[in-house]
Amino acid sequence: MIKNWFFSLFLIGLPLFSFAQEPGKLQSKSTEGVTIGVSDQELIDLLMITVPGIGGDPRDMLRRQSIKPYMMPVRKVGARGSELSYALATCLEYYVNLDDNYKDNLSPDYIALSLQSSGKSVNLRDAFLFLVENGTVSAAIMPYDANNIPYAVNATQKFKIANYLHIFRDVTRGQQKIFEVRKALMRGNPVLIELQADPSIRNLSHTEMWSPNKTGSELAPLIVVGYDEVEQAFEVQGCWGSSWGQSGYMKIRYDDFEKYAMNGYVFVPIPAY
Repeated sequence: MIKNWFFSLFLIGLPLFSFAQEPGKLQSKSTEGVTIGVSDQELIDLLMITVPGIGGDPRDMLRRQSIKPYMMPVRKVGARGSELSYALATCLEYYVNLDDNYKDNLSPDYIALSLQSSGKSVNLRDAFLFLVENGTVSAAIMPYDANNIPYAVNATQKFKIANYLHIFRDVTRGQQKIFEVRKALMRGNPVLIELQADPSIRNLSHTEMWSPNKTGSELAPLIVVGYDEVEQAFEVQGCWGSSWGQSGYMKIRYDDFEKYAMNGYVFVPIPAY
């Protein structure tokens, strides 16, 4: 289980999550001496978990892999909601629910409203740091599209992450992006990406395969949940409801992914003891 992976880091004598970044790589933030945000490739390979029963050895190079059956149903971001916080909450609840018969939806709005109340915009760097330090709460405590944070959150369980891995950037070679995302999926991890796209991507329906608009000027958050070597395509989950794409999912050809996927991230979950 996840706790066995975590314990193995102690066995090899590695200081947990205290890593210096290489020059020119993701500029990380630290909290209480712990470096948050890992972009060194060797450390990424070491810290990325293999999810029991879902993931396997990335050297097997499976022709297909999908964690879609283990994801919670697709949601639609509310009028006041943040697309990024919805994607983050979706990734986190995947890990939270792995070993539980009772599946819990997590609140994306707690992330967004907490950042906004502290005078920050909802950006990935601050959001990741917030999930490490504070976490989010169950959507049963703070419903979707909430416009304020209820007092009840102060006395309820918080769901956090241990760290996050920046597995590729905009300057990463195209084939390397494909390789890193497939490797993460083979280990059973969803990958949160920022896709350079036209704003119209939010309104695509009855669309199986994404066709890029070369004038795309926005970064749309999507979650990669599978790949198919025969189709040469990834499958992604959106946050725009079940009418988006095909029942909330869409495919992106490898060739287009190489050009338009700007950043890719994987969570390091807190082990269950």
